[in-house]
Amino acid sequence: MNRAPDKHEAFAESVLKLIVRGGIQAVSVRTVASDAGWSVGALQKTFPNKEALLRASLQLLVARVDTRMETIPFTGDAADYLVRLITETLPLDQVRRDEALAWNAFTAEATHTQWIADMLTSQDERISEQLVQALSALGVPQPAITAASILAVSDGFATRLLYNPDRAEELRAALEPIISRLLVM
Repeated sequence: MNRAPDKHEAFAESVLKLIVRGGIQAVSVRTVASDAGWSVGALQKTFPNKEALLRASLQLLVARVDTRMETIPFTGDAADYLVRLITETLPLDQVRRDEALAWNAFTAEATHTQWIADMLTSQDERISEQLVQALSALGVPQPAITAASILAVSDGFATRLLYNPDRAEELRAALEPIISRLLVM
């Protein structure tokens, strides 16, 4: 038996597509319903307002990235593992580029919208805590400082690749020496 389409996920996915194409300002009840192939009424029965739509899409985005990150096996040394983790977050293909574009749109909106800032802060804290725990387990000195530095490098590289994707190989080559240096500071 075929599974009925999940309206909740279809709408959240459409929000992400619209954000990638035109930013958060491109999201409205009508544009989301149209993109998802559902009626405005079906959307309004699923989500009471635009905020609920945006929340669901941000949760979907976080879940997708988390799922992908969890599949990266810990093999090799610490630097190799961390480089693979960071590389997985970089916009090096269309899927990750779209995710980075949506993430940055939410980041920009977070400066004016507290609930978005709260969700992003919560995600940042969770990722930072996980990274600190991993670095501690690996015996890295100053794991909190190292984690903050690694996240800053990752964020900076991701942002640069959005507006200058031609630098992908240069930035990828710079990752291992940077991470290796951070692990011994």
